[in-house]
Amino acid sequence: MSGAAPAVVDRSRPPASQWAALTTLRSRFGFRFSATGNRAAALVTDGRGRMFLETWDLRGGTPVCRGVPGFERAASNVMSQGQPTDIVPFDDGSVLVLVARPGSHDLVVVLPDGGERAVGSVPGDHVTAAGLPDGRPGALLLTRVGNDPAAACTAWKLTGSPAGPAGPPVRAGELPALLLRGGGWLDPAGERFQVNVRVAGRVRPAVFHVGDGGHDFLYDDSEGSDGSGGSGGSGGDTVLLTAPEAGALLVATERNGRYVLRAGPASGPLRTLLAPEQLAGEVRPIALRGDGRWALLRRTSGLSCDLALLDTHRDAVHPLAAPAGRVLGPAAWRAPAATDEGPPRLWCLSVGADTPARLMGATVSGAGEARWVEADDGTPAGRWPWAPGHVETFPGPAEDVEALVCGHEDWRTAKHVVLALHGGPAGMWRLKFHQLFQVFADAGVTVIAPNPRGSIGYGQAFHEHVVNAWGGPDLADVLHLATHIRDHRPADREPPALYGHSYGAFLALLAACAEPELWSRVVAVAPFLSGESLYQEATSPVRAMIDRLGGRRRVVDEHGPRDLAEPGRLPRLRAPLLILHGDGDDVVPAGQSRALARRLADLGAVPGVDFHHHEVSGAGHTPLDGSQSLHLAMARFLAAGGWSP
Repeated sequence: MSGAAPAVVDRSRPPASQWAALTTLRSRFGFRFSATGNRAAALVTDGRGRMFLETWDLRGGTPVCRGVPGFERAASNVMSQGQPTDIVPFDDGSVLVLVARPGSHDLVVVLPDGGERAVGSVPGDHVTAAGLPDGRPGALLLTRVGNDPAAACTAWKLTGSPAGPAGPPVRAGELPALLLRGGGWLDPAGERFQVNVRVAGRVRPAVFHVGDGGHDFLYDDSEGSDGSGGSGGSGGDTVLLTAPEAGALLVATERNGRYVLRAGPASGPLRTLLAPEQLAGEVRPIALRGDGRWALLRRTSGLSCDLALLDTHRDAVHPLAAPAGRVLGPAAWRAPAATDEGPPRLWCLSVGADTPARLMGATVSGAGEARWVEADDGTPAGRWPWAPGHVETFPGPAEDVEALVCGHEDWRTAKHVVLALHGGPAGMWRLKFHQLFQVFADAGVTVIAPNPRGSIGYGQAFHEHVVNAWGGPDLADVLHLATHIRDHRPADREPPALYGHSYGAFLALLAACAEPELWSRVVAVAPFLSGESLYQEATSPVRAMIDRLGGRRRVVDEHGPRDLAEPGRLPRLRAPLLILHGDGDDVVPAGQSRALARRLADLGAVPGVDFHHHEVSGAGHTPLDGSQSLHLAMARFLAAGGWSP
């Protein structure tokens, strides 16, 4: 961690067991900072069907995280009516919670002591809310009824009081069709709000006047490009971020199918910024300082992620020294205070392979220097000494393959290694905290999770390797990687194991049959026999995915057809196999695993010895969810064989 200050997190007293720590993990969604960056809040779930609300006070030297007492809701993986969908924190510690209803959203103010006050509702299936720019309780809401993006929108104002926002919301004006993202306040008083208006297939920035309900476009986009204030683009301008203190914009302008960043005052002219084009990969602005001078950019490319500072006045980019192996964002600059310049001024939500989501704060210089601290969320999960994780590049048969590596031991010398294959095929392992990998590592199994050809996140050409070729180039990458692992480990170490889920399970079984001597054990969670076999049993959405990605196209080479039911395929399997499936799986029907188990038995494999077939009652496509016994039993199987759930 470059220039790191002593971390706020104290991991000196871990809980009694890893699973006890895992049960305190908070899965955060709807994370938001207050408009000033002095407060933050998040909806959190515990993985056991419950949702809570947490708040962060970022004003002092040590950030304080606390759960709001008494706030608890039912949580579901599928967003449903009656669930909170968004929040807006205010500087007094209260939080506005938006709750979805059929055709409308309820507005509930949750006070720091847990008290709740309903303040009305607004009609709309899609709602975005922005807190007032000075952090006072109150908000502007933009709503749209129905799912037609060309439908008109309505603005609503929720006024504040000393005890928090007061209801009911008041209609503030009518607006044309909007792109309900981006934009923001253009003045510190909260009188002018920038919106992105859809016009004839393009997007144009406009200002909504909260006082009289009118709106007008910010600048004439017909005059050309640099220096005129016009977009000069074919797809219009989308304002990404605003700086209320300066009334400035950061804009993405489409030009001939690509986007460039531009910055300047809301009235124009806007300056085209060429410096961000120096950064390879996907570049996304995630925060703009209140004076409009500095923008924080996040660059992602495959599994790598880093930060840069963009000087919007001088059109210069400075790499920002930041913790390696983390994904950072959303982010906010804490507003200056006359008597408190603060410790950290910039705050980001951070996650890494060895780090559950937590807040990171930094004091930042314009030259890209930073001193970072971690903020403790108060949970045992925040203090547990998790297995380290990092990104590593391995040689492939055609091009290098990136992988996430997680474990307490180096894969070259570790007693046990598992090659983990992601689902998809349009999927990827991401740089984040994987609970399953930590369970494996705790059992002494080091994880190598590659993104072979066909994975998303590396550009369309990389992904298209798997289109019409399921189990083609990606299988070649997996076999090449396994050979590389074997060749770089001592002769007395056992071969790597294989783990795969869904498409990854199908790919793992193909690999285990193609090169039987490369593997020690195989775990297949929700596998299928072939794209064609799955197609015959699948639902319409899954069939559409198979058609789109060419999953029924036969691939024939030295490894034979990519169908596990083909004669001669499964008889090659030598490694002990564990098949796990939820009996309520609506993506890959459990009948696929049953057919696999029957075929193995017909070939003479002994159930309970050569293979184990375990069906999880009531489980869906992710049958491990929330089950301590299944997680630990699977880890034991990968480390030593044998199945005892």
